[in-house]
Amino acid sequence: MISSFYWDFRFAYNNQIIYVFVSTFPIIFDTIFKYWIFYYFNCVSPSLLVIYYSMND
Repeated sequence: MISSFYWDFRFAYNNQIIYVFVSTFPIIFDTIFKYWIFYYFNCVSPSLLVIYYSMND
């Protein structure tokens, strides 16, 4: 999939860029997803966050 991106936009193929993307994208995506979930929980019901924090303790 990443190679097709390179092919479509006529970029030079570079393994180092692919390795950096593959190693950082999941972390960034996970952080954004967790932030969105906690923001949603807080809007729906603040008590859900209290329950979640008590489960982690």
